[in-house]
Amino acid sequence: MFTSLHRLCNRKELFNLCHAMLQNAVEHIFGVIKHRFCILLLPPEYKMDIQVCIPPALCLVHNVIQVHNPNDMMDYCNVLDAHILTDTGNLANGPPTEQACTHASLCHDQIASEMWEAYNRERIQRGGAGNHRTTSTVVTLIP
Repeated sequence: MFTSLHRLCNRKELFNLCHAMLQNAVEHIFGVIKHRFCILLLPPEYKMDIQVCIPPALCLVHNVIQVHNPNDMMDYCNVLDAHILTDTGNLANGPPTEQACTHASLCHDQIASEMWEAYNRERIQRGGAGNHRTTSTVVTLIP
């Protein structure tokens, strides 16, 4: 849980705070994965379409190991779901266009505005403007 030492003044401060907290969580996740699987420490020897599949696959393997007995991992060697190999997103073919940058900026502003509205609603529900605690984001990686 994060307790702000000062009151957030606008949607930009709230967005930046949440963005920084999320970035810290993602960096922690990559640290855990890099510690467990040294493949991420080495220079890639695979084509880009293969490289994009590696981090989500390692997160999946990490979570399976955490949930199940690591000694039973041989039971999962032949399990393969098609959506794991296809649901990896798209790679860019070059720098973003001006239209794509404008669209991303509009999405960013909309998200920041919605977060600010939700933050203020929560503050009111918790007892007014003086109470300005925020909660942390749940990360799906199992420690």
